[in-house]
Amino acid sequence: MLLLPLAGAIVVLGICAYPTLGLFVLFASAILFEQVRLSGIEPPITETKFFVNINAYTPLPIRLSIPDLLMLLTGVALAARRFGATHQRLRMGAFGWAVLGYVGVFVLGTVIGVARGASWNADVALTESRAPVQLALAYFLTANLVREHRQLSVFLWLFVLVSAVKAVQILGNGQAAADLSYTLRTISSHEDVIFIGAAIALALVAVLVGHRSRLVFVLFALQPLFVVAEFVAYRRVGLIALAVMCLVIMLMALFTRPRRAAVLGALACVGLGLYLLIFWDATGPAAEPLRAMRSVVDASATSLVDQASNAFRDTEHENIGYTIRELPLTGVGVGQRYLFERDVADISFPYWRFITHDALLWLWLKAGPLGAFALWFLVARAVLVGSDLFRRLSAPALQWVVALPVTLVVLQVVFSSVDLGLTYSRTMIVLGTSLGLAAFVAEEQQTKTTSASQWPD
Repeated sequence: MLLLPLAGAIVVLGICAYPTLGLFVLFASAILFEQVRLSGIEPPITETKFFVNINAYTPLPIRLSIPDLLMLLTGVALAARRFGATHQRLRMGAFGWAVLGYVGVFVLGTVIGVARGASWNADVALTESRAPVQLALAYFLTANLVREHRQLSVFLWLFVLVSAVKAVQILGNGQAAADLSYTLRTISSHEDVIFIGAAIALALVAVLVGHRSRLVFVLFALQPLFVVAEFVAYRRVGLIALAVMCLVIMLMALFTRPRRAAVLGALACVGLGLYLLIFWDATGPAAEPLRAMRSVVDASATSLVDQASNAFRDTEHENIGYTIRELPLTGVGVGQRYLFERDVADISFPYWRFITHDALLWLWLKAGPLGAFALWFLVARAVLVGSDLFRRLSAPALQWVVALPVTLVVLQVVFSSVDLGLTYSRTMIVLGTSLGLAAFVAEEQQTKTTSASQWPD
């Protein structure tokens, strides 16, 4: 507590002098710090209250979290430099309009929610809208502050190293859970599997494009840690998302390194066949991917806990369908409860009557078909632009950079189909930042293309 004010003052002064520092701190902190406390185990990192509103644990009447303040301070420092010295306009970047459209549907949803009556809850509306706004702020700050390849390298180093810290934490949590007299439902934050899965994906991309650097060698050395942590975390959706993401990467590589992609694909098929033969009837962490695959096609192959979770989600989907049928054009609005045709048992999540586990359909509930369109337009824009850059770029290092937002989007979509993925500040900040990095690469590539087309014959 004595060092905290000093550290805060240093960070504030550093951001004022070098605004990109705020992005570095925000990006690393979003991966490192927990957003939700873990039940049964309490690693020290969960006690930081990094994502909690300041007025919840201090006498200060500030209904903002530390990430919110970091982004506001970084934005003020950016504006002071941009408008005070150079008078340059803010850059929209390749994803600017898609991001604005995504945030815009939450504004529309809030209007719908307020119009639907007194049951509107302002606190819930703020909770539902916070992560999308943070995604937009992180994107625009990154698209305007990142101007050098060296900065790209810093972000990737932070991503790999801090994700490794989370993997170590998962292993430590697994050991702590093994010493308990009861079984825990989960030993890690749900969204941690997105970061670890993306770290594994980056290693695969480096192999496919032939990228070699000190960071890549560090990433290769950390792969056993990431893979073991993925198994120990026991998250079915994480393993399924990892498989889908690897397939997407292989498809992207077919257009740039077809022979290498074909060889790795063949080796993967052989490895998968051997894995099925060896672990078909096995149990434990090593057989967790097989359990995840079985759960997709055979409900009886899942545990009783997983079957209960699936039953809750099935009922939730029925209620989602009922709400869409009753309010097909507008949805219920942000800050309003969605409609229940069948009631379900109360769960520990405080907003379970407002936010659904299927986050992909949740946006339809809040703003109708327009909300769903805005989400999928952003997803399509990120995948198409990222894939096109991946194909056209000649530098493996830049291909590696643009692969990060594509893998994060794919992981996020699969994860959000069964979990509250679009309402987690952590994943939205990291996704927004990575889209900003890709926007810088796209702008640089466009400038080179334009210059070449204007070069005299």
